[in-house]
Amino acid sequence: MPGLYQESLPKRVYSWYIDDVVTTFWGSAMARTASNVLVFNDLVVKQAIKEAKGQPQREWRFERVLNPGKGSERRAPMPGLILMTQPTGRGVFYKFYRNQLGALKKLRLGDYDEIGLDGARKLWEEQTLSVAGGSDPVGNKHALRTAMTFKDLAELFVTKGTLKANTRANYRRHLETRIYDVIGAKPCEIVTSQDVLALCRKAEAEGHYPLSNVIKSIIGGTYKYGRDQGLCNAKPCLGIGRRGQKVARDRSPTSDEIVALWKAIDANGKKLNKAGKEVSATARLSREMKLIIKLGIVTAQRRTEVAGVQRTELVELEGKEPKWIIPGDVNKRGKIIEGRTKNGRLQIVPLSPLAVSLFKEALENCADKKYIFPADTTKVKSGKEARLPHIHGESVSKAVRRLRTSAGVEDVTIHDMRRAIANYMKDQGFGREVRDLALNHVDGSVDGQHYSQGARMPTQVRAALEAWSRHVEGLVAGQPASASNVVSLRA
Repeated sequence: MPGLYQESLPKRVYSWYIDDVVTTFWGSAMARTASNVLVFNDLVVKQAIKEAKGQPQREWRFERVLNPGKGSERRAPMPGLILMTQPTGRGVFYKFYRNQLGALKKLRLGDYDEIGLDGARKLWEEQTLSVAGGSDPVGNKHALRTAMTFKDLAELFVTKGTLKANTRANYRRHLETRIYDVIGAKPCEIVTSQDVLALCRKAEAEGHYPLSNVIKSIIGGTYKYGRDQGLCNAKPCLGIGRRGQKVARDRSPTSDEIVALWKAIDANGKKLNKAGKEVSATARLSREMKLIIKLGIVTAQRRTEVAGVQRTELVELEGKEPKWIIPGDVNKRGKIIEGRTKNGRLQIVPLSPLAVSLFKEALENCADKKYIFPADTTKVKSGKEARLPHIHGESVSKAVRRLRTSAGVEDVTIHDMRRAIANYMKDQGFGREVRDLALNHVDGSVDGQHYSQGARMPTQVRAALEAWSRHVEGLVAGQPASASNVVSLRA
């Protein structure tokens, strides 16, 4: 159809060329009938899009002019570059190609109004080189659409990864409240370090610097699990250092602070609240919570281990060598049954007379057949379930924060008591092995890891914990602690 655009476009702009039916092959990438060929010129493309309005969809191929304005005009095809004109008056560029299996693929490059003719040329050149190198852009896009998302990978990690129950619960909470909304729906392979940094910086902007590190650890752990299982290859946390400076906590409660906390637990003063009801003058603590905090101080065990103690764990309370056995992880035919200790190692805690009396009081007031400190289901919202069947460790920490306000003690946690106990034992000459066994710390030496991990040193550990118990009794009674000068405290 010679002369189609001659009336609307000056001849000096280009040498127009249109042929309604041109049968040709655009190289190996295109083996199909080509119709509606345009010269690769912006004015020609605009006119084609304009005249396509209200007409059926049409497919245009392109030729570019070689050596324009130098005598004889030559044209060369632009293999695979297609313009689809729509009845709505839109034009969309596509790249047609064959993948390595010979299948014909159609890749959308963009709308003419968005990328223009120059943008279409650049994208066509880039994709032509990419396909020549063996790439399959459409296949890659499809793979991403059907690929495992970050949320899919993270769910596998928290469900099947080697995480302790408490860690798993904490990770899931942070994933659901902080991470999934941002990168959960992204294919796991395209999550970048910038995505991770954005999440970390958001937490830091809110003043949550420890949480920033936790977020990085969760994402890094998720991808390590994915690589170990052959599910992904990405490493978005690579090169991201610790967020904020890590300062080891070294708070160790003093003797006066231990006394103040203990006496605040036992305070019996009364006062009236705003409603005129009589309440305790000290922090409002349940009988169970008071016993948990005292047992945490006396036994040197972690808050969750104390709060979750079970009847079957207490052995020989009436005997000469009472003990508390906290189960560790057990491997039964390849299946790991989680225990209750943080490091998964069985812990045997020799009980001092004071610890025995505290446990006996707890047993006397407990109706639950399994847990000594069961969760208070009356405080659980209707339709919800208690997070744990026993009092939660976080509830213990909150109770200690209320308690220290009543006691006039600043910035002391229940975990800090373990540091005070370790320092006391060291000052009294008890060796590192005894301290590690008392607090259930893992011995990192070769001997401890591979040869003597079964050694419990029960006599030495009992002596250390009983010495600490006598020390606490002496402090509260206002007397120096010694083997011959022990005051029996009311549990």
